[in-house]
Amino acid sequence: MSLAAQLPETHATAPGASASVSLIYTRRTLLGLGALSVLPGCARLTLEQAPPVALPGTRCIDVASGGHTHRIMLAAPPAAPPPQGWPVLYVLDGDLVFALAAQLMRNRFARGPGTPAQGAVVVGLGYAGDRVLDLDARTYDYTPSAPGPATDGRGRREGGADTFLDFIHATVRPQVERAVRTDMARQTLFGHSYGGLCVLHALFTRPGGFQNYVAASPSVWWRDGFILQEQAGFRAARRGDAAPVRLLVTLGEREAQRPADPARAAIARERRSAEHLHTLLDGLRGTPGLDWRFLSFPGAGHGDSMAPAVQQALALAIGDGA
Repeated sequence: MSLAAQLPETHATAPGASASVSLIYTRRTLLGLGALSVLPGCARLTLEQAPPVALPGTRCIDVASGGHTHRIMLAAPPAAPPPQGWPVLYVLDGDLVFALAAQLMRNRFARGPGTPAQGAVVVGLGYAGDRVLDLDARTYDYTPSAPGPATDGRGRREGGADTFLDFIHATVRPQVERAVRTDMARQTLFGHSYGGLCVLHALFTRPGGFQNYVAASPSVWWRDGFILQEQAGFRAARRGDAAPVRLLVTLGEREAQRPADPARAAIARERRSAEHLHTLLDGLRGTPGLDWRFLSFPGAGHGDSMAPAVQQALALAIGDGA
């Protein structure tokens, strides 16, 4: 089933609201739910009876591929698209990031249709189910194929990044393009942590897939800096006439500091995270056709740095000065 065929919203419409909303509950249905407590004589709605919160203007479908059931989430700007179509921001770890990115995008239109605003389609790539993170699925989907064991130290499969990127290009993008008018020349891929590793892998091995790449707190340490080998191959293959691409690498300020906790400090020493990141950034300098920047977020740790990175990714996707 295509995204275009999905209901755009799944929240109740109050009496007198526009009938253009796809799902409209009748007064009798709402009375049965206890949802008309604002009307005289009606039962009072309780939180136990209340429906889930839904993000306006969003849609989602589940698609099985690569041994996982992927959840594709879409939010389109609440306005007519420009003639060339909307830019698109694809966000990995959609179960964590999509709601934030979608709301930040909609906030740009908060002043109403009479106020010009720039927007982007936001596509979240997550997994079916109610887990905040499907650690097994993302470990496989976000890590490149590399020499050595097929699993990590916890027994989770690795090495499925190319299969996952193929899924985005062959399955997800056509669905998005059928659902909303998009600008194929303004496509951005965002990922955090392992997702950031996947973004770097996508850039270094298939740089024509997107025009913008945002690697937030990327796990450059993975497999003793394996991604640096791919970076070297990318740089060696670049020519002066290569199609330009943009890369934004972000990091929380506290990620670059030695952890106070002895156990975390030991892990940092083993991974040599700072060393690998410095090598990555040094290797970006002078790469033909690559416009790149590095941003550090003051006071932020690994998890804290996700939100400001999403803000930067949206701005970059829209093209308003990121």
